[in-house]
Amino acid sequence: MIVKKGREEILSYLEDSSNFRQSQAERLYLPENEAEVLEVVKECVREKIPLTVSGGGTGTVGGRVARDGAIISLEKLNQIISIQAQEKKARLQAGVVISNFLEELEKYDLFYPPFPTERSAFTGGNVATNASGEYSFRFGSTRRYVQNLRMVLTTGEIIELERGRFYERDGFLPVGHLKVPLPSYRTPQIKCTAGYYVWPGMDAIDLIIGSEGTLGIITEISVHLIEKLPPRFIMVMFLPDDTRLLELVKLIKTSADLSVYSLEYFCPGALSFLQDDFPEIPEGTFALYVEAESTESQIERWVSITEEFKTVQTIIGDDSKNYRRLIDFRHKLPENVNRYFRQLGIIKIAADIAVPEESFPGQYQFYRQIMQQEKIQTILFGHIGENHLHFNFFPRTEEEREKAYQLYESCARRAVSVGGTIAAEHGIGKIKHRWLELMFGKKGLQEMATIKKILDPACLLGLDNIFPRELLACV
Repeated sequence: MIVKKGREEILSYLEDSSNFRQSQAERLYLPENEAEVLEVVKECVREKIPLTVSGGGTGTVGGRVARDGAIISLEKLNQIISIQAQEKKARLQAGVVISNFLEELEKYDLFYPPFPTERSAFTGGNVATNASGEYSFRFGSTRRYVQNLRMVLTTGEIIELERGRFYERDGFLPVGHLKVPLPSYRTPQIKCTAGYYVWPGMDAIDLIIGSEGTLGIITEISVHLIEKLPPRFIMVMFLPDDTRLLELVKLIKTSADLSVYSLEYFCPGALSFLQDDFPEIPEGTFALYVEAESTESQIERWVSITEEFKTVQTIIGDDSKNYRRLIDFRHKLPENVNRYFRQLGIIKIAADIAVPEESFPGQYQFYRQIMQQEKIQTILFGHIGENHLHFNFFPRTEEEREKAYQLYESCARRAVSVGGTIAAEHGIGKIKHRWLELMFGKKGLQEMATIKKILDPACLLGLDNIFPRELLACV
């Protein structure tokens, strides 16, 4: 096992895509197997050193950025243990890079649907954040595919959870030999990564999925796979305004004859971040990005839709070269936005809100009203197929920064009031505590702290992820 000490040696582990850099950690562990992970955990418990799990660094909420103590990276636990093609299952270590996993699955004509946009992410991080990627509109988030996991606890135990074996009964959830009381709050049954998942009758494994490294260190995962995807094409439709945009989205989502895999939205400001890479973008337009099954009848149907809604321009990627180019169209935007946040030198201020289907039109209009009335630079883009858009604020002064957080809160409060979530895919990490409390209240956060103290009695793992560490002293 490699142990690195001193900030200069570990600088690259002290940041992620959020620009959160408040770290005083000075030790990094690089174990090569599960036994060494357990050794690290025991050492940190003995010495009372906080321990933060570092994934691939693709997160946007500061989850892997340790405020203090030590860091453990599972990058050397990178073995795909087995792929059972007939059963459509795979078992792999937590440090396997998603792009490597997808490449290996191609040999078996299999596919892992919930891979995140950032393919340099680790599979363990994928599970720890309940990640969802470009096909979550069609296939859902990581939770749906995890069948088993192994994890190391600060008690010195290694436990394995198998889906379908342990469920909540009489208000308690069995996790190994431990009994976890079910909190009083409920997780919205929409796309959501806000705190610990809680639902009556839930499977014990779902408590760990999305727990952001606060309950145990995941070392191995077994996942369900699907057959490789059929041929697909990508189309970007540019609209002169958003007058009929929601009507078009509803048509796409409710038409049984359209086999859609991805449905994304871009406001004019968001498209401006892509202008250098795609100069053919018509100025001042709104865009819908669609990936769908590529058949002659499907393409003809899409052409008729573009005519019906009078698109200004439509770009189609129906051959391998243009398909890959339009994949970049989708991926470039968050990359360019994150780069812009770094240039401004601010922690990312980006709402990650989703609401139920019937509440989305009102939420969308609320966003657009803010954009039209406020002077702060904003952009709106994302997963409109799942009623989940990213509302980004770019304040340039302290006054604008305070205003941005006020507007963020108004968006969050509105979403929560209609049964929505303040974190649909990026989790809470260290920068969204206040929004999680707004969603579940102080009591909900205290109930999460109670769960953590049961599974992590040493109170050392992932401190300040999901809720502030100070809550651990209050329960």
